[in-house]
Amino acid sequence: MTKTILPVLADVEGLGKVVEANTDFYTELQQLKLDRVVLISPRNEAYARIHTQGKENIGKSYGTRTSAGFEYAKEQLPIFRVKSKLNNLRRAKLVVEANRQGNYFHTSSTKEYEDSLKQAEIDKNKEPIKRNVIILPSRTQFTISDKENWGIYQAILKDQAKQYFELNGPIDIYPIDTSDVDSQNGTILTPLWFGSLDSRSELLGYGRSADYYNDRARGVLEGSGEATSPKISERAPYTPRQIKSYSEIVQGVRDGTLPASKLEKIIKFFQGI
Repeated sequence: MTKTILPVLADVEGLGKVVEANTDFYTELQQLKLDRVVLISPRNEAYARIHTQGKENIGKSYGTRTSAGFEYAKEQLPIFRVKSKLNNLRRAKLVVEANRQGNYFHTSSTKEYEDSLKQAEIDKNKEPIKRNVIILPSRTQFTISDKENWGIYQAILKDQAKQYFELNGPIDIYPIDTSDVDSQNGTILTPLWFGSLDSRSELLGYGRSADYYNDRARGVLEGSGEATSPKISERAPYTPRQIKSYSEIVQGVRDGTLPASKLEKIIKFFQGI
């Protein structure tokens, strides 16, 4: 595939350069990978929206595909994963092909769902912000806000939950229609569409639109978020002369020409680095 120069929407302080691809899901992942871009997470999308409000206004009028996703099994509650199992090219292609035929992508068994269910049970014991796999409370549309399902709001948007709620308010989550889920015996997997601020940031887990050529997928350019990294001194905490001197002492102790007590000075030196 020929590399495409993706447009930079904004250079967001504390995050990095946010770029956008605009084609089908499979091709978007290819383009992002070639440009060393990581598909945006719900947390990072929320961060970008908060910090570009009134400027570049990322996410105001148009949502994005994200690195999160949903999993469904017959007659079971949906599962939300912060990191979807669809974020590889092989599966993304299968999703696009299935959607092009008007179908949801699903596996031949419930193993994918069962594996995620086990992780969700483990994550139940963690603080909401640290949960990455969640059993959703309903098979149909429901709302997350500071008054209901706040733990899910936090699990999805992490440390941005409070600020994003102040910006957007409650969010509706829309799973796949139960009749579609119950008509098959495997695991249905769908990517998360994070709706725009103009649409109240609805989180869509339904829809056979991965093949659409006019849907966005934003991402963050790898290595472009230096603002989040602590500054590291360019000056080493030792000189070549010191290293040479201490190496000679170590060698002398090993050869038996110097007493072991000489090592105390070296130990104190390295403890202070």
